[in-house]
Amino acid sequence: MITILAFGMPAAPEWIFIGILALVLLGPKKLPELARGLGKALGELQKAKEDFQREITGVPPLPKIESPTGLQSMESPSAQESGVTLPASAPSEEIPEKKL
Repeated sequence: MITILAFGMPAAPEWIFIGILALVLLGPKKLPELARGLGKALGELQKAKEDFQREITGVPPLPKIESPTGLQSMESPSAQESGVTLPASAPSEEIPEKKL
């Protein structure tokens, strides 16, 4: 465990002392500005953490792509074994070449 926390969290008298020390060192004008900046920074950190968690856990898995049932009749037996499917618009016979 961290050695600073070995004695436990500061109790009320310690927090009062820390507050008075900060007030004396920073002054009454700077202390609210510092607290406001610290609060904004903690808010941004919390927002970034929530966005990161939402991005990691909220991404749906990729959809499983299934071949249409009508294409299976056009496949050759060797294509069925290898998992290759022909598109529905593919002709089953060769197209003759045009001569110029």
